[in-house]
Amino acid sequence: MDHKTSAVLEAVVTSVDGRKGREYVVARLTTSLPRPANLPAEATVTFSLSEWSGEHPPKNGQLVILEDIEKFAKGWRARSAKPIRA
Repeated sequence: MDHKTSAVLEAVVTSVDGRKGREYVVARLTTSLPRPANLPAEATVTFSLSEWSGEHPPKNGQLVILEDIEKFAKGWRARSAKPIRA
């Protein structure tokens, strides 16, 4: 089974958690973009705020683009995250 995907995925931020300096974001995938078969539809993907490329911190309900997603023991993690802009 492949534990990494180079797909670009859209997700909605569901929470921002952690302690100062170790904050992370939890996002749930949307159905807007095709999802790789190895990534379950109900999967959540986390990313560190250090991986965030937006000007402002992400907020609950915000749509984001996730890239370079890898599977770890505790779930899926994105190595790149950015806001969706008009």
